[in-house]
Amino acid sequence: MSDVVPEGLLDCVSPEPSRPGQWPRALATLVPGVRAVAVGAVMAVSAAAVAAVGTAGPAAASSGTSSAKVWGQGSSGQLGNGSTANQSSPVDLTALAKVAQVSGGFRHTVAVRADGTAWAWGDNTKGELGNGTTTPSSVPVRVTGLTGVVQVAAGYDSSLALRSDGTVWSWGYNISGELGDGTTTDRTIPVKVVGLTGVTQVAAGGDHSLAVRSDGTAVAWGYNGYGQLGNGTITERRTPVAVKGLTKVTQIAGGLNHSVAVRSDGTAVAWGKNTYGQLGDGTTTDRSTPVAVSGLTGVTQVSAGSDHSLAVRSDGTTMAWGYNNEGELGDGTTTTRTTPGTVPGLTGVTRVSAGLFHSVALRSDGTVMAWGYNGYWQLGVGMITDRYSPVTVPGLSGVTQVAAGGFHTLAKVGPPELTAKATITGTRNIGATLTCKAAFLTATSIGYTWLRDGTAIPGATTATYVPVAGDAGHEATCQVTGTNGMGSTDTSATITIHDPAHFTAGTTPIAHVGKRYSYRFAATGSPTPKIARVSGALPPGLKLAANGTLSGTPTRKGTYRFILSATNGIGTPAKTTKSVTVK
Repeated sequence: MSDVVPEGLLDCVSPEPSRPGQWPRALATLVPGVRAVAVGAVMAVSAAAVAAVGTAGPAAASSGTSSAKVWGQGSSGQLGNGSTANQSSPVDLTALAKVAQVSGGFRHTVAVRADGTAWAWGDNTKGELGNGTTTPSSVPVRVTGLTGVVQVAAGYDSSLALRSDGTVWSWGYNISGELGDGTTTDRTIPVKVVGLTGVTQVAAGGDHSLAVRSDGTAVAWGYNGYGQLGNGTITERRTPVAVKGLTKVTQIAGGLNHSVAVRSDGTAVAWGKNTYGQLGDGTTTDRSTPVAVSGLTGVTQVSAGSDHSLAVRSDGTTMAWGYNNEGELGDGTTTTRTTPGTVPGLTGVTRVSAGLFHSVALRSDGTVMAWGYNGYWQLGVGMITDRYSPVTVPGLSGVTQVAAGGFHTLAKVGPPELTAKATITGTRNIGATLTCKAAFLTATSIGYTWLRDGTAIPGATTATYVPVAGDAGHEATCQVTGTNGMGSTDTSATITIHDPAHFTAGTTPIAHVGKRYSYRFAATGSPTPKIARVSGALPPGLKLAANGTLSGTPTRKGTYRFILSATNGIGTPAKTTKSVTVK
């Protein structure tokens, strides 16, 4: 089958699924009347190394460049490859280099580049490309006036951007206040979301928007007819309101009319529309405040589709619940589920993304799996047959992010992505083993280099290193490099090597009554130890300083015995018995 199929053929072969009454109010006049969810499951990270879905690692230095692959529906130019044709398998997005993160909306796409600029392409009827026009574009155009962007999220026909200063900007359709600027006026260039600071992640739903703040709370704004804002009402809000009772949030996702969040204890909560069990609480009752997703623990990331939800667990398995008519739950059936079920046969998953009626998963080896509705080749498998179980998207490797739009899918490829920065464990003492750890996504090899004060230590090229005497008081750095076919990524950690305190040998000189006396009881170690008397008596007239110096003028003859300790906070304090004779 050809990779490119005329748009008109699709309506004859595989029409878009239709479920009357389930679309947002804004879709009432649209034909065929399909409303899409944004891929709201994206995480905010630094622009230098953006990890879009899932738990992102800190910034790292990378060589090589990241780009994107695209496939599925292209009728509005949402694939960004200069065409409005559909693509049955992944093709290169050659028009945009150094891609840091992508997010797919219904018929438009938004991306962040490594330089912190935002770009968009596809449908622009409501200004969702943010370039000051309503003209669609089949190639990326720059979003006007935005710099320092670390994450984007694409809604149905609106878009969000999070900047490095913790502020949120929005543009596009605004019928329900989803832009959060206090109005319902559409915007063709970005406007600032009112009163919102300290944000660490944003997510876009159907007609509502969400954000996580640095204190672990969540806010929402826009359409609220099903309680998807989570504030205990069904009243829409044009500016952000707090999601009621929700704390310790690490990640959030917006579905068509529902929302899902992960908490720091690994549990997941959901709220909003629940007609098909997409909240996962075992009911079909809508909820205007968060409820626990039943039986779900160890969650690291969630994503929300039209009426289904996905979660990745720390063991690499994927859970799914909600609507399943097109097989979007991936369990081999078309049975709707009101509680989470495991997606069979899917392991090693690091991130998931839910489209309108399809689902995509990224595995730790950089390969991609997809399942669900495939009427526009959004599964990337070269045919339009729906898949009720995960299938491998052919021709993809080195993928570090996936994003499912309405009926199109995107993947970011590039050097390994850092998911856990380098750390060094061990006592930091001379002679005790140090172990360095870091984690990368899609690294085919990992290398280690140990440095002393910035200079490489010969032969120290494994994950472990045993400090020697010459390391005491110096900085030891572990540099970890993850490499794949598209480049490498470095991360490092630095510690100071310690040497426990110990006394050095020396003969104490004889003191004389009435004559000035000074002698230092020497102790070595790093940090420098402090010396104190533990027991026994010093000669009258003499005092012991913390550096071990005994000084003064003796006033009485005799031999005086005492025990000293040397302590520098490393290991067990050293002790020694000393004596001073006064004549």
